[in-house]
Amino acid sequence: MDYPDTFYHVLSRGNEKRNIFYDGKDYLRFLEILGKMVERFNLEIHAYVLMKNHYHLLIRTREANLSRAIQWLGVSYSVWFNRRHERSGHLFQGRFKSFLIENERYFTAMCFYIHGNPLRAGFTKNLWDYPWSSYRTYIDRKYETSWLKTELVLGMYGGNRKEFFKAQEMFLKGDNNIFEELWHGLYLGSEKFGEECIERARREEHREKPQGRSLLRGRDLRTLALEILGKLDEKDPQSALKVHKYRYTNRDVAIYILYQLGVYRNEEIGEVFGIGYTAVTGAVKRAMAYLNKNLGLEKMAAKIINDI
Repeated sequence: MDYPDTFYHVLSRGNEKRNIFYDGKDYLRFLEILGKMVERFNLEIHAYVLMKNHYHLLIRTREANLSRAIQWLGVSYSVWFNRRHERSGHLFQGRFKSFLIENERYFTAMCFYIHGNPLRAGFTKNLWDYPWSSYRTYIDRKYETSWLKTELVLGMYGGNRKEFFKAQEMFLKGDNNIFEELWHGLYLGSEKFGEECIERARREEHREKPQGRSLLRGRDLRTLALEILGKLDEKDPQSALKVHKYRYTNRDVAIYILYQLGVYRNEEIGEVFGIGYTAVTGAVKRAMAYLNKNLGLEKMAAKIINDI
């Protein structure tokens, strides 16, 4: 469900609802990585809130790359978090949740909803006192940051921050259950918008659809792995499948690409490369580190994923 030029609400929780932020340094690091994600994946963040065990983002994409962006965000932060706190294992609870938003009106309502999370959770009695959301940026220009976009929502109030403040307060005091217009858990907007989105999804041949997944699973996994290695300019793909060195860039990136398809189990991927399923997780993390440092390699991997 990745589309270009589309509004999204994104939610991701800690594994088993455990905390993903322990202290101020964790929050600050996450925001730093969030800023890097904006630049790397050419998307916009219009609002956010970081809670102890989850986060909300209000995003507008420019390209059809939301899944890759949030995956990169999660892995980048998890690797840092686990190293800092001397822990291992998954930090986040499976795949993130997201839904499409119809237009600016619903987008603005979601902005208000996101800002209200600390109040509803009892973390604060005044939104201004909670530092880990975009609320302060909307209220006071001095809190502006280069990667957070406020123009669209503020534009709904003539660019006037005081008018935005009034609207936010009215939303908090009112009975605004915007999720009454969330269709099938995937589309926020009018009923017509929901129907249009469903029809659009039906028309598209996408690998996340059952028939698309079946087609991928019908392909020989070893042959697909060799094809990916070839596209990564591996001189001897057959030998690369047998290499068991701890660090082997093309092998790790090929494993990452197969993992990103979301179709094959770690055990299946590991069997092709002659490694255990836990080693697949390690290879994916190493690949993410390579891609973070090499934009050309990251673009190559993204193209391979899109072409499969």
